Amino acid sequence: MYLEYSVRSPAISTILNHASTTFNAIALTIVTASCQFHQRSVFPSGDRIDLGQMGLLQSLGLRRASQWQRLTVLDHLLLSPLTFVTIHLYHLLVWLRGRPVRPPRGKAPVRVVCISDTHDLTVAVPDGDILVHAGDLTNEGTAADIQTQLDWLASFPHPVKVVVAGNHDSYFDPRSRRDEDVRSMAKVRLGDILFLQGDMTVQEVNGRKISIFGAGDVPECGPKEFAFQYSPIAQPWHSRIPPQTDILVTHTPPKHHLDLDLGCPHLLREVWRVKPRLHIFGHCHWAYGQEPIYFDEMQAAYETLLSRPRRGPLMDLIPNRSWIYMWRVLYYGVHGVVWKWLMGGPRGNQGSIMVNAAQMYGDTGRIKSRAVVVDI
Repeated sequence: MYLEYSVRSPAISTILNHASTTFNAIALTIVTASCQFHQRSVFPSGDRIDLGQMGLLQSLGLRRASQWQRLTVLDHLLLSPLTFVTIHLYHLLVWLRGRPVRPPRGKAPVRVVCISDTHDLTVAVPDGDILVHAGDLTNEGTAADIQTQLDWLASFPHPVKVVVAGNHDSYFDPRSRRDEDVRSMAKVRLGDILFLQGDMTVQEVNGRKISIFGAGDVPECGPKEFAFQYSPIAQPWHSRIPPQTDILVTHTPPKHHLDLDLGCPHLLREVWRVKPRLHIFGHCHWAYGQEPIYFDEMQAAYETLLSRPRRGPLMDLIPNRSWIYMWRVLYYGVHGVVWKWLMGGPRGNQGSIMVNAAQMYGDTGRIKSRAVVVDI
């Protein structure tokens, strides 16, 4: 078989050996450092961490202070050097495969401008065909605050403008609506903006029909004033998204992708079923960016590895199933790169793009991230 030949070729064998040597060197270094810790406590992951040093390490930016921040390099290495190496390997291989989405032959591209998590602020918005705001327009979620953001969005010339609610946009969910808005029976004016909550719209753009599905549901993350929350055991996404969806807009990320590991596993399963060309979300500010997705064996192995407990550098040195998933990421990833460039050509990709469009720069209260522009 072609797969067997590719993994036994000298070039791939060299890559495998180099990756193994690098991982072992990193792991041994971190094991030595971690053995010097004394007063210890147990993290939810099972790792034992020196509490006496945590405050200093956080103040120096070496450890993250909350789950809503990115893991630092030290966090990663203390949790699992193997997983840390595999994450970077996965993203390198995905990058080598090139652009996953291209317009159909003979069709004009559709430019989608993606923003999210503006939290009462405004940002520079580039021109495009479709403007998407993936939720958290406001901080307090009152009708007045939401109207201000809607008026701002309505001022743009984009032919199609789509909005979903974020957990901070309380007004949109009758269960979380503020008392003052209930008493005054406040209303908001959408104008030409399409607000989606479990709805699909089909729009003709540049001679193409684009199907857009949106919903603002999020896993429980705060008080009752937060909109569209669901419990961790609920499955609000099951068979909910139409299979013909081209653009999926949610507020929560799917698990393991641009999510600080706070995304929804049920949404991830639904995304695998539907495979939209573009998935736009926000919610996790520090995870801003975009990521190509291929829905293949490499991605499945990567997600399985990230779902496993991270037991620290000592356990990473002992053969376990995580090793298998790391090598599967490498094996199928190299095969995907070779197949794409030798057999499929520049237009051979059949994938999707995920975009975390959060404009808020982490937890700073400042807007720094730029709108993400994607042509499909």
